[in-house]
Amino acid sequence: MRGSTVARFALLLTAFAALAAWAGAQGPAPALSPEQRAKLFKSNRTLLENLVENGITLADADDPLKRAEGCRATAATLGNYLKRAVTEDQNPDRVVELAELMTAVVREGLVPNVAEADRTIPLVSRRERERLASVQKDAAADLDAIRAAIAAGGKVGDNEKVKAAIEALTGLKEKIKK
Repeated sequence: MRGSTVARFALLLTAFAALAAWAGAQGPAPALSPEQRAKLFKSNRTLLENLVENGITLADADDPLKRAEGCRATAATLGNYLKRAVTEDQNPDRVVELAELMTAVVREGLVPNVAEADRTIPLVSRRERERLASVQKDAAADLDAIRAAIAAGGKVGDNEKVKAAIEALTGLKEKIKK
């Protein structure tokens, strides 16, 4: 029991550290119009609310499969905002930031929990094995959708920093699928 509490605390701490790093890396922004500021504030507020809700769910997860499901939900939330940054905002810097956050969630949360669930779920537990396969399939599909959005993203997709960030993120797909 104590080990799972430590693991939950570590995952929650990692998520909040990633958010803090993201917020700290914002640096001075160019002057935005009041409309742009309002839109960005609303988008960031909704994103943070979703991430906090996912973090609470993740903190309550008491086994690796539930943690993998929570990490996948968190990654999917970031992926949705990443795709929006490509299609609506067309802001390469925001795409890179969200891709790096999503990469951290996938690399530090999803991949290890999928591996642990795969190692600890008995082969005869068909229902849990199906849930794990669903997490893996959905996470891989999320990464494919992000790659497709970037490919269709025009000049945002041509940005070298965006290409590198997306390559790092989608490079984790094989580790999820195992």
